[in-house]
Order: sequence, then C-alpha cells, then structure tokens
Amino acid sequence: RIVAMGGQITHKPRNFVTRIDDVWVQSLYNETHISFMFRWDDRTKSVQEDEVDWEPYEVNLGDYGIEEQPPGGSKFADDPEHPESIAAKQTAYQVFNDGLAFQFPIKWQELPAPRKPRYFWGDEGYPVDITKWTADGELKAYQGEGWDIDFEDRDDFTEQLKVVKAEWANGRWTVIVTRPLKGDYEEDAYIELGKYIPINFFVWDGHNGDVGRKMAVSAFYYLVLEPPIEKETYIYPTLAAIGLVLVEGWILTRRANRRKGKV
Repeated sequence: RIVAMGGQITHKPRNFVTRIDDVWVQSLYNETHISFMFRWDDRTKSVQEDEVDWEPYEVNLGDYGIEEQPPGGSKFADDPEHPESIAAKQTAYQVFNDGLAFQFPIKWQELPAPRKPRYFWGDEGYPVDITKWTADGELKAYQGEGWDIDFEDRDDFTEQLKVVKAEWANGRWTVIVTRPLKGDYEEDAYIELGKYIPINFFVWDGHNGDVGRKMAVSAFYYLVLEPPIEKETYIYPTLAAIGLVLVEGWILTRRANRRKGKV
C-alpha cells in the first residue's frame, strides 16, 4: 500500500521542507521470516562520504550543529540565489545517507486499545523495536524509548537482519529487507499471524540534509499477516457442488422416467 509521509515538525531539528511524500510498502512472509519491500521517489542517491562526529545510535544531533530549515525560507522563493532561500539551503547541506526505518511496539500485545506507543521512537513505558537501513549498506536493529533518548543497539538481532536488495535507479529507491517473525529476546517484537500490529515509517533524504530527527515520518498503520487458507476451504465447497449436481441430475432423471411411465 501507499504510505503517506510528512515532515517531522514536533521536535528540533524539524523538517519543514521534506522531499519525500510517500513510500510504497509490500510484505511477504513464511513460517519464520517476513520481508518488506519499500519503494520511494528520490531525485538524488545520497551516500555519506565525510566522517561525522556522532555514532549511528545517537539522536540528539543538535549538539553537533545540525540545524533545521526554518519555514520562513519560502518567502525567498522568487530569489533562489538568496542565502536564506530553500534552494540555496538545499545546495549547501552536507550530504548524509538516504535511509528508511520502521518500528513496532515491542509489547504491542499489552497495549490497551486504542492506545499506541508514541509515534516518535516510543517511550519508556512502551519501547519500540526499530529496524533502520541506510544507503551506505548498513542495516541495524535498535530499541527506542523516546524521541530524545539515544537508541539502544540490539546486535544479536541485527545479525538476523538481511538486505535482499537496495537499488537506486531512475530517481527511485527499491529496498527489500528481511527479519525474523520472532527473535530470541524480550526486546524483539513478536509478529503474530492474524493480529493488528501498529507500525510506522521514517525516511531520510541525504541531499536535503536529513539526519537524526530531521526526516519524514508517517502516521501509524497496521501490519496484519493474513493466515494461510486451509486446503479444506477449497475442497469442501467443491465436493458440495459436485454432490449437488449429482443429486439434481438424479432428480431430473427420475422425473423424466415417471413421465415415460418407467417408474
């Protein structure tokens, strides 16, 4: 399905000028794993080349000088050369990695309906299971406990994640990642069949200066893995239809024989 994205404007550094409007998401699963395919339009392939001073799990990047693009920059739309215009800002940003992440509440079974965890990396009461891919080829698992709390590395679960495909072509990213339905620890969300599991998504555009909290974010959606249809579902209706045809044929034959005086 198409997942609508909007700029993260709740906590600084906010993203008033997002260039990612939506992501197309599809999933397939078997007895042990689930695969997600993501596609989204991005005019530029962004791979970070310069080293940065922070670690991948850090989220408070304002301490390192990451600033937001003020919404007032739009007033210079007629003068793209103005140093405070949106166009000028976008060409001056340091290039970071394009990226995508999605999260589930770890204990989604314990959430009282209709409550969900905080959309922005959970909270201490209901932490979230985060899977994050970046364009430099890294795929990591984290635990989130709040928008201003650094992620907790989950190295054991990271080892079970796999990038099946990550390709940028003709202005579009296609990324396929696989993860287990159930991990080995309580910090790993258990994705059960037939259950409505809250999920939301985050996307970073590196050429837009997106990094840390400066990104595009979705509202909550629900992931539902439909249980496989049992064979009996197809067999019994077929047998019933055949039986009905045989009975109807027998009745019609009997009526015809009566008219002819054979019975």
